[in-house]
Amino acid sequence: MKTLVVLGAPGTMGRRVVALARRELEGVEVLAASRRGTAVGDARGLALDLHDRAGLERALARGDCTVVNTVGPFDYDPTPLVSACVASGSHYVDLAETPAFLAAVARAAREAGAAERGVVLVPGASTTPGLVELLAQAWAERPEVTGVDAWLSLGSRNPLGTGMLLGLLRPLGRDDDAGARWFRGTVTRPGGDGRRYGRYPAGFPAEGLRLGPRSVPVRFFVGFDRALLVRGLSAAAPALAALPDRALARVARVALPAARAVSRLGTPRGSLVLEALGAPGARVEVVAEREGLDVPAAPALWVASTLQRGHVRARGCVALRDVVPLAEAAARLRGAGRVVRGIEP
Repeated sequence: MKTLVVLGAPGTMGRRVVALARRELEGVEVLAASRRGTAVGDARGLALDLHDRAGLERALARGDCTVVNTVGPFDYDPTPLVSACVASGSHYVDLAETPAFLAAVARAAREAGAAERGVVLVPGASTTPGLVELLAQAWAERPEVTGVDAWLSLGSRNPLGTGMLLGLLRPLGRDDDAGARWFRGTVTRPGGDGRRYGRYPAGFPAEGLRLGPRSVPVRFFVGFDRALLVRGLSAAAPALAALPDRALARVARVALPAARAVSRLGTPRGSLVLEALGAPGARVEVVAEREGLDVPAAPALWVASTLQRGHVRARGCVALRDVVPLAEAAARLRGAGRVVRGIEP
């Protein structure tokens, strides 16, 4: 039997991936992997430490495995995990958005000889960078597009865990590569619904977002359904940026109950809007009226499904757009009840 191993399964995003896998992957055994080996729903628990290469290799030796890594924040060394996947012949997918982590996965895959061993690794198979880049392929054959602005609006009533909160807070107020600071000041999307957004890192390489055979600059903005929450994060950004990582982790743990209480005042509605620069009116939009966190969780399952069917010709470390066609992604989103505009059915 084919096997899907979900690392970090007891976490917020891990539970999403497990639930989606149980519904969508027929004939696949889903294992809920974590340090404690806690079962999730009817998915059997598996005790695994992503830093223990030998233990990972033993667990993955069952063969015909695909590993989905949901263990965030993605600030650790993925080399033991990637090496174990390649050594065991297991494919790998993650929900990472951190440029350093994505680069480390690619480097570890090359060093382990993933392409030569026929192993496929798809890092960043979540909202960003994977889904943003995939949706932008709607303009792959439009040379007038000179850049892309991506606007992610989050419904604050969606479930929140410590890892997710820490991942959200960590970039705030810190410098980007150009010397500007993330989430210092907020803006509204031109022609949008009045929600406020702040600039946020998105995991794209320095050369920008791949658009067909070329790369274009991309700017990524994140906002919430409550303006007060966005302004509060912007105001707190300088203080948060001054904290060392260990102190910031403590802040996230302490703040989690308050964040969950505030979330009850929000909505579950989320949206992702891509606007093409240089092509007025060119826009792609995905709207989730409920269960908004399924959108960042779903691309990993699209990859797993394609891998399990053996439909991926590429080998080694590849992007989401290299595995899942744009039309299929749009169809899957619509099939899950999402509204998709700007991409023909």
